[in-house]
Amino acid sequence: MRKINDVDLKLLHLFMTIVESGGFSAAQFKLNMHQSTISTKMNDLETRLGMTLCYRGRRGFRLTSDGNKVNQLSQTLFDDISHFENQLDNIRDVSHGHIRLALTDNLATNPQCKIQQGIRHFCNSYPKVTIDTDIWDSYQIEMMLLEGKVELGITSSEVQKDGLNYRYLFEEKQCLYCAPEHPILAISGKITTKDLLKFPIVDRGLSHKITPFSDTKNLMHLASSTNMEATAHLILSGTFVGYLPDHYASIWEQRGEMVKVNATSLEYLAAFHLTTLDSKDLSLASTELMHAISNAHMNKNTSITASK
Repeated sequence: MRKINDVDLKLLHLFMTIVESGGFSAAQFKLNMHQSTISTKMNDLETRLGMTLCYRGRRGFRLTSDGNKVNQLSQTLFDDISHFENQLDNIRDVSHGHIRLALTDNLATNPQCKIQQGIRHFCNSYPKVTIDTDIWDSYQIEMMLLEGKVELGITSSEVQKDGLNYRYLFEEKQCLYCAPEHPILAISGKITTKDLLKFPIVDRGLSHKITPFSDTKNLMHLASSTNMEATAHLILSGTFVGYLPDHYASIWEQRGEMVKVNATSLEYLAAFHLTTLDSKDLSLASTELMHAISNAHMNKNTSITASK
């Protein structure tokens, strides 16, 4: 292969995704392809390059020596392409930019969240800008920002990381919920942490010690998830008690499928921030979207203060 073309770039990107996922099977979801299709495309890439990049079979997925080198070169290549794209954003008008935005899940039902208003204002002003948007856990978003994979993130982090800049946007109340038939509802009066020791809990995970009972010993942590929808499924099963944002849980409360546990002392507020890399200037397009989202929430906060 003497010259790199668009087909080669797509195949190299596929190869990097396979390596990042740890194999063909694990890469199916990310690539939205059947494993047989992925295998065929990898064979095409190896044929075009004239080398074997990986071993696959009963012993599992492993890179060859050539595969390791090609993966490293591909990382450098796509980093250079990303840098080139960002430089183009700074040279040409913002109206032709490209933005990578990552958000935590289930924010749209929060009445304090004005991200959609910010995006609408931005898109009305710059209709030709393209935006890649995806949903990730806050920790994953922070890592992607530090690695330069996204420019803007909406995060809710209990510990803010060095190298990132956090701009407060809004907050949400997290409360304990269960299914209507759950036995915890038979307890009269306020529910305490001691009461919760008797029941299975949906935990946030070891890396997210944010809830009031995260450090409580002897809790029945039989399930964990940082994803609100996954947590809702576990609670709706009737087995678990867990935290959900009150604005999100109201969907099932109104249907009579979920009940808020009488545990006001265990409720907490989670703050959300517009997060960016501190050591790198944003592209013009990303800067304008950042301002649009920030201004949408500043106007909201101003109107709330004025109404009090």
